Amino acid sequence: MEQFFSKPWYPEGVIKEVLDSTEIGLLKYYKLHTRFGNLEMLHVDNMNELDVFQKLISDLKNTEDFEFWGVLKDLDKVEEIKISESECGIRITLTTKNISLDGLFHIFPIKSWRRKWSKLESNEFLKPVGGIQWKGKDLMVFRESENVEKISWKTDASSNFSEIGTILGRFHCLMLDNSAPRMEKEWNSRLKRLEKITSSGTLWRVPYSKNTNSIRSLGNLKLSNWIIVNDKIKLDLLSLGFQNFGNLVDDNNRFSCLRDIASIYHEIDNSNISLTSNSKKFLRKTFFDSWRNSAPERWYSKSALDGNLGGMQIWRYDVELYNLFLCRLFQKNFDRTWINSVKDIQRSLFNYRIISATSLGMLFSSAIIAFLWPNISLINKLIIFILGIFLYFVGMNFYRNTSLPPY
Repeated sequence: MEQFFSKPWYPEGVIKEVLDSTEIGLLKYYKLHTRFGNLEMLHVDNMNELDVFQKLISDLKNTEDFEFWGVLKDLDKVEEIKISESECGIRITLTTKNISLDGLFHIFPIKSWRRKWSKLESNEFLKPVGGIQWKGKDLMVFRESENVEKISWKTDASSNFSEIGTILGRFHCLMLDNSAPRMEKEWNSRLKRLEKITSSGTLWRVPYSKNTNSIRSLGNLKLSNWIIVNDKIKLDLLSLGFQNFGNLVDDNNRFSCLRDIASIYHEIDNSNISLTSNSKKFLRKTFFDSWRNSAPERWYSKSALDGNLGGMQIWRYDVELYNLFLCRLFQKNFDRTWINSVKDIQRSLFNYRIISATSLGMLFSSAIIAFLWPNISLINKLIIFILGIFLYFVGMNFYRNTSLPPY
C-alpha cells in the first residue's frame, strides 16, 4: 500500500494491514484493517485517462452490486475528464456533448443522503443529479457544473453569515417531513465511541433536549460548502450528507439539526475571519438568529435549546470529537481549546442543577411543614407553603435563565 502513502485521502495514521485484495474489472478492491476497525477501499489507476474512465463505466454497468442512478444511467460519451485529489476523495469534472458534471469518487464508499436530496425542490441548493452506488453505498456522486465563486468570508462577514443562516433554516424545513424521534441511546453511544478512539480525556452523556428530532443531517458542514452562483449564495450538497470514515465510529447519518449549526460554530472559531472571541461570538449569534428566523419553530424552542439537557453544547462536543478523530486519521494537529473547556461547562451545569435541586427541596420542605408539622397555626402553614412555592418558582426561573446560550 506504499503507493498510496502520499495521497491526501489515505488515512496512513491508522492503517495496520491489508486483509484482502481483489480486482473488479478496473477497480481494485482492498479490505484494510485499522486501529479502529476495517475499511473497504476501491481504487482505479489512471482514472484521468478518457479510455480508462469509459471502460470503467462500461464494466460497472454489467457488474453485480453496482447501481447507476440519475443522469449516470444514460451518460453520453465523455469528451473530457479532469481530476484532483483531497481528503474527501477524488474530485472529477466530466464533459460530454450535452452536459458538464462535477463529482466525487469515494475511494472509501460511504452511505449518504445525496440520492434522496436530488429530489429537493429548491433553487437555493446545488443538488446531486446522478451517481453510482456499490452495495448501497456511494462510489461516485455528481451534480451539474456551475460557474461558481468562492465567498470571501473576511469581508462583510456578518451579512454572509446572516444569509447562510437563513438558507440553512429553510433546508431544515425541508427535512421536517422526514424527521424522526431523537436517538438518545445511539447518540450517547456515538459519544462514548468517539471519546475512546480519540483519547479525548473527557466524558459527557446527556438525555438530549426535547424536540431534538433526528433528521437527514448535512454531516460535517463547512464554510467551503457555501458558494456564490449568479451573485447568490447557495449550499453545495455534493460534499455533504455523510460522515467520512463513519463506519469506524457508528455509521449513523441521522442527527439533530443543531449539529449542522454546531459545525458552522466550529468553522467560525477555527477560521481567520476574526481574531477576537467577542467578534466570533457576534458572528455565531448573527448566524444563529438568522437560522432561527427561518427554521421549524419547535427545533429552536426553549425545550430544544435547553442547555441543561444538552442543548447546542452537546452537539458542539460531538462535532469537536469527530474533527479530532479525522485529524488523528490523517496525522494532523488539532486545536483542543474547546474540548479542554468541557470540564468547565460540566461544572457550570452541575452548579445550575444544584439551584434546581435546592428549589425543589424548598417546595417539598414547605409542603411537609405545612401539612404534617404539628402545633402550627393554619395561617402560618399557609404562609410557609406559599413561601415555598414562591422560592421554587424563583429558583427554577433562575435555573432556566442560566442555561448555556445556544451560540
